[in-house]
Amino acid sequence: MPAKRPARSHESASPRLRSAREAVLSDTANALVDDVRTAICEPTRTQIVRVLSAGPLSVGELAAILGRSKSATSQHLRVLRQGSMVEAHRRGRAIIYRLRSDPMVDLTVQVLNRAANTAAA
Repeated sequence: MPAKRPARSHESASPRLRSAREAVLSDTANALVDDVRTAICEPTRTQIVRVLSAGPLSVGELAAILGRSKSATSQHLRVLRQGSMVEAHRRGRAIIYRLRSDPMVDLTVQVLNRAANTAAA
């Protein structure tokens, strides 16, 4: 019968395992990424973020660009607003949406731009 190996403690773990443990996101970092997940994990919201990276637009303009109804587009915008990805401002009768100025939003746009550029190559 083979001898059992003693379990390794955290202190004696290999540098590779220590490094892997340190790579686990903290609760605070994970919370920051939640807003990005909200945007990227749903295709229509991904498209909205990418389109708004070109500049502010109304719900009607976004809906026309995406080929979606205003109602469906508004629902996605609500989720993005709640996730702090976009902000809304009234201009006359129209509500104009734009991306928030935020490091996580900027990184999300960079990822989407990289995907678009890679696909085009």
